[in-house]
Amino acid sequence: VIMSRVMGRVGRLASSFRRSSTGGAMQRGLPKRWPIAGVKHVVVVASGKGGVGKSTTAVNLALGVAAVDKSLAVGLLDADIYGPSVPRMMNLSGQPELSKQDLMIPLTNYGIKW
Repeated sequence: VIMSRVMGRVGRLASSFRRSSTGGAMQRGLPKRWPIAGVKHVVVVASGKGGVGKSTTAVNLALGVAAVDKSLAVGLLDADIYGPSVPRMMNLSGQPELSKQDLMIPLTNYGIKW
């Protein structure tokens, strides 16, 4: 769950980008009918081109938000199927464990859950 004045600024920035963008995908935003339980804000880093620094940007955003307010719970989800760049940048190794409810327990480093 991400709640802070920083995320408020990011939300306003994303909102203004959606309004000024001509691309249909950005104007729609995230689906409203499938919210993520326990998550207040989502920041998506995406590009149609490879090798432009999406993973680096996502890691730096997560670390920056966590550094601004230590009380925030910050998570990072990487959907990169071609390379383990985020685990490498976050200095993570191993496999996530499962809870008794069969839920994945994320690996954590630098205060970021991945």
